[in-house]
Amino acid sequence: MKNKLKYLDAYLPWLFILLGFDMFTVILLWLSDIRIFQALSVLLILTTIVLFSILSTVLVGKEIKKINGYKVFLSYPEKNTELELLRLCSESEKECIKEMASAFYEKQMDIERGKSLLSEYEEYVEMWAHEIKLPLSLLSLVLDNQNENLPKDVAFKLDYVRNQIQSNVSQILFYHRIKSDKKDFLFEDVDLQESICDVLESFKPLLEEKNFKVELNCIHGISYTDRRSFEFIISQLISNAAKYSTENPELNISMKKCDEKNVIVIRDNGCGVKACDLPHLFEKGFTGDSGNTRKKSTGMGLYLVKQLADALKIDVEVRSDWTKGFEINLYL
Repeated sequence: MKNKLKYLDAYLPWLFILLGFDMFTVILLWLSDIRIFQALSVLLILTTIVLFSILSTVLVGKEIKKINGYKVFLSYPEKNTELELLRLCSESEKECIKEMASAFYEKQMDIERGKSLLSEYEEYVEMWAHEIKLPLSLLSLVLDNQNENLPKDVAFKLDYVRNQIQSNVSQILFYHRIKSDKKDFLFEDVDLQESICDVLESFKPLLEEKNFKVELNCIHGISYTDRRSFEFIISQLISNAAKYSTENPELNISMKKCDEKNVIVIRDNGCGVKACDLPHLFEKGFTGDSGNTRKKSTGMGLYLVKQLADALKIDVEVRSDWTKGFEINLYL
């Protein structure tokens, strides 16, 4: 009803013009013959109002159909909807509609080409990420078998490089995963202590090289989640602790209960994050102003952590004091 009244506003001036003409006619009738004036004046005005109502109803109906035709065409710009819109429009409007439709079709083709190129690029990146796993596996095999024959510093550097490449490849795969329409999460009961210990084991050479004091306290219980994604989240947080560590580094991983939820608390005594950076910590590409080391980072690690945590329905809470450490709580 409101839409009809909105379109009717455009025709109201014509009603006032017609009523004004009627009044002029009534005055003429009154001047010419008082008896004709009394008989015809009311009839003339009523006839004008009735005719205006009929015409405005028809015109408003056509206007609404035309607007709906535009909406349908804009939602589904194709030949059928274009022809239906042209049928509803006047000859003066048809040329503009044809030009508009032509521009829409051209943009649609550009979008489809862009989607196709993006899809091909994503497939290539995903294929590359999977293929790089083979040489990484071979490198891991060589390092595991020849570790005793290599100088300690060389073995550490090779292991560090391997872990960095694996971390970067994992970031690519998980970034693709969270942006994909299909979420291939495999939810299962995950032993929290076992899962976290597996991640810590992969970081063991790096943490030992940096003389980290690692404490694992009160980790127990099962969480129904996606194991790969959960371990990726933990690995990113441990990697950050190692990356932004200071002298006498410490890493503490514990668990507590809060409102019937298991809360994994990961705390380090590294450089921390400035208060002004905390609200933006999970933004894509954000590196903040917390020292030279952080400026060299990509800003993708914590972004992926938050994206995956949201997908897994894990709440994330951050606490940090500049130069006094960093703490992150995962509410499972």
